[in-house]
Amino acid sequence: MADAIVSVVLERIAALVEEKIRDEVNLVRGVKKEILRLSDDLNTVRNVLEDAEKKWYKEKSIKDWLTRLENTTHEMDDVLDESRYSILEFQMEESNAAAEVPRKQKKIVVRREIGLKIKQVKARLDLILAEKDRYGFAITEQSSSSSDLPHGESWRVQSTSLIDLKEVCGRESERETLVAKLVAEGSSEQEACGVCLLSVVGVGGLGKTTLAQLAYNDSRVKNCFELRIWICVSDPFDVFGIANDIIVKVGGSKPQDAKQLDMLLDCVTKSISRKKILLVLDDVWAEDDTLWKALKIALNCGGGLGSKVLVTTRNERVAIMMGASENGIHHLGHLSDKDCWLLLRRIALCGKNEEECERFDKIGKAIANKCRGLPFAAKTLASLLRFKKTMEEWESVLSSEIWELEKVEVELFPHLLLSYNELSPALKRCFSYCAVFPKDTRIDVETLITKWMALGYLGSNAGDSWKIRGREYFDNLAAHSLFQDFKKDGDDKIESFMMHDIVHDFAQFLRKN
Repeated sequence: MADAIVSVVLERIAALVEEKIRDEVNLVRGVKKEILRLSDDLNTVRNVLEDAEKKWYKEKSIKDWLTRLENTTHEMDDVLDESRYSILEFQMEESNAAAEVPRKQKKIVVRREIGLKIKQVKARLDLILAEKDRYGFAITEQSSSSSDLPHGESWRVQSTSLIDLKEVCGRESERETLVAKLVAEGSSEQEACGVCLLSVVGVGGLGKTTLAQLAYNDSRVKNCFELRIWICVSDPFDVFGIANDIIVKVGGSKPQDAKQLDMLLDCVTKSISRKKILLVLDDVWAEDDTLWKALKIALNCGGGLGSKVLVTTRNERVAIMMGASENGIHHLGHLSDKDCWLLLRRIALCGKNEEECERFDKIGKAIANKCRGLPFAAKTLASLLRFKKTMEEWESVLSSEIWELEKVEVELFPHLLLSYNELSPALKRCFSYCAVFPKDTRIDVETLITKWMALGYLGSNAGDSWKIRGREYFDNLAAHSLFQDFKKDGDDKIESFMMHDIVHDFAQFLRKN
């Protein structure tokens, strides 16, 4: 959240300069320079915030540093508010000639007070800035535009095609649906377009990779394709690495100059040599289609009739960008409470006899309901409960808010933090704001956008286009699978939505921290 408030203050300082009212805050000697230096300092610190906001979760000292930065930046925001209010007040009083002398005296006093506050905040920011080097943050140059392009995350759990069936519950019908699409023969029009692309879309922890693994290892899929290739992509979309993996996994030979993309992709084409292939690209994040297009051409040239690519992603925009049709996008549903309990029970009560399992049945089902259909949440709580032997310990878990449980904070929320870190500062603050709505509330989109606008979340330069920008922000968050249960109008435009309970808990956790 520090990145979000820093961006807001930078926008406001820029607006202050652009509107040529800097003289109104030139209250004591040197303040004009302090304002500009403050802007430079904030830009400097923003260049390391992307890395800092990934590391605060693991290091308390970084969290404390970010908290002090955020508090100081909020102070600066308050000073800018006070300055703007004073300017408006003076402008309104200018028509009153009788009050000219006292007005000027008041103006001098207010200017001096605000100027001193700016200097004080600047001094505190200087101290915070001086500490940043001790943490060794990576520097990320910020664009001058308010771009909403996602930012990468270096940490990912690498998936494989292997699956432990004991940790899978309730995906039978969805597996059948996906397998049917994979083994189906395409129409002549589809075949003419080359490799068919399917996608599984859903929020982090919902089981997209698990469903892909189930389909990948299904005997019908094995018999349908001559070659099956599983690649964990993550972020960034490394086309060189993907091409190398394809060549290695099909037993092809790499070109001597593996740094030339053209030669690598030519080798991919030759390696699959008109065979019917299934390529799974798990955990794709990048929305830029430039590199994907190059790989897709190689697959189209080399893949045989009926070849397919299966993509898992949290972002529907990625699936659309890569070429999935509306029918080719599978929005993964939540598990039932019954299946969540079966999954939780298998892990938490592993090795227990039936009598012991029955003893925890009622409270276990109640705890499973807290997972709200999220398999990863069920596994996380199960691994916590595995070491709790008494009914009192289980009741403690049941009575706790989910974000208060250490196991959840350490294992589940980092899973969602990956999605959060992909958002721009503007989208981060818009998402975290949604925590103010009570759980299980249906949220009206237009009302939400109006609130974002009133809080300044849509930028100081939005002007009359704030509704358009607000809708773009909302659509982006919805595409990242952070919202659900949409109600649409006749034009297929989303009118209202709800938040998954655990996503709501995560938003509250962000605001708390």
